[in-house]
Amino acid sequence: MGRRSRMTRPHIAFFSGDITRSGGTENVSIMVANELVKDPSYEVSFISLFEEQPRPFFPIDETIGRDTVYPTVTHGIQHYFDTVKRLRGLVKKHHIDILIDIDGILDMYTLPLKRGTGVKIISWEHFNYLQNPGVPYRKLTRPWAARKADAIVTLTTADKNLYEQHLKPRCLVIDIPNPMIVPDPAPVYASTSKTILSSGRLTYQKGFDMLVDVAAQVLPQHPGWQWLILGEGEDRSTLEDKIAHAGIGNQLILKGRVPDTDSYYRKSAFFVLTSRFEGLPMVLLEAKAYGLPIVSFDCPTGPSEIIEDAVNGNLVHPDDITAMAKNVDCLIEDRATRERYALHAGDGNGRFAKETIIDQWKTLLNTVLRTIAR
Repeated sequence: MGRRSRMTRPHIAFFSGDITRSGGTENVSIMVANELVKDPSYEVSFISLFEEQPRPFFPIDETIGRDTVYPTVTHGIQHYFDTVKRLRGLVKKHHIDILIDIDGILDMYTLPLKRGTGVKIISWEHFNYLQNPGVPYRKLTRPWAARKADAIVTLTTADKNLYEQHLKPRCLVIDIPNPMIVPDPAPVYASTSKTILSSGRLTYQKGFDMLVDVAAQVLPQHPGWQWLILGEGEDRSTLEDKIAHAGIGNQLILKGRVPDTDSYYRKSAFFVLTSRFEGLPMVLLEAKAYGLPIVSFDCPTGPSEIIEDAVNGNLVHPDDITAMAKNVDCLIEDRATRERYALHAGDGNGRFAKETIIDQWKTLLNTVLRTIAR
C-alpha cells in the first residue's frame, strides 16, 4: 500500500473480535474512538472479525465506519490464513495507517500485515501479563508483539513493568489507563439504598461463581437487601443453577444486558468485584465515578490502582470467599462506613480523567505516525 500525501488524514482503525459485545474492552475502545473522531486530524473506524448483534451495545459515533472480516460468526484457527488475507484486503481498501488491536490475541492476525502494507500495529493489552485467559496463542502473540509491534499499550504501570522485565520489547511500551466518564448530572450517594451492584461478562474471569458463594453466605442474613448483576455471557445457565440451588433467587438477580446502567449505579449502596484477574476494570472506574464504595478482590491487576483500602473501599485477598463475605456483610451493616467511603470515592480521579487519557492516546498515535515513510 503506497503512503499517501501529508494532506490526507491518517486512518486509525480499531480491530475487535466483535465490537457489538457488551464487555469492558468494547466499552473503552468505543469511548476512545468516539473522542478521537472529534479531532478532524484523524479518520477513525472499527473492524471486527464478525458482528453477532445487529447493533453495538455501546453507541458508536455515526461518523465512525464499521467493517467485518466475515459476514457471519466465524470461529477457529482453521480460518487463520483466510482471516489474514481478508484483513489485508480491508487494510489496503481503506488505506489504514494504524491498526489498534483491542485485544493482544488479535496481534496474530495483524502483525503479518506489516509486510506489504506498511500498516503500523499498536497492541492494546486489556488483560494482565500474568494471564492467558482461555487462549493458549496469547503465549505466542505477546513475544511476537514485543518484537514486531510498533507500540504496546498496557492499562497499568504494574503491567508495563511486567512486559519490560519478561519480554525486553523492541517497541515503545506505554501504560494508558481506561478513561473515567463523569456522570451528568453529578451523582448523589443513595445512603439508604439496600442494593448491591456488580457488573461484567458472565465468564470464568469475572468470578461470578464465587460471587454466588459470597451472596449465599450474606443475603439470607439480610432479607431486605438485593444484589444485582448486570451483564450477559456464556456462564449464565451455570450461574442460574447455582443461584437456584443456594435458594437466593429472590435476592441475587441476573439482569442481563442493561442499556441504562446509569440508573443502577445511582440507586446502589456499594459495588462488588469478584474477578479472578483483570487488566484495569472499567466497572470499578464506573463505580468510582458514581461515588460508590467498592469491595473487590485484590486480583492482578487494576483494583489496587483504583481503590485505596479502608479509604474508599476494601481490597480482599484474591479468591478468599469467606473474607469477601465478611467485608460485604460489614458494609451492609455499617451505613456510616459506606457514607465515609462514598465521600472519598473521588480521591485520585484525575489520573483517569477522559481528557488526560485521550491526550495520551493522541501523543502515542502521533509518535507512531511520525515513523511512517511518506
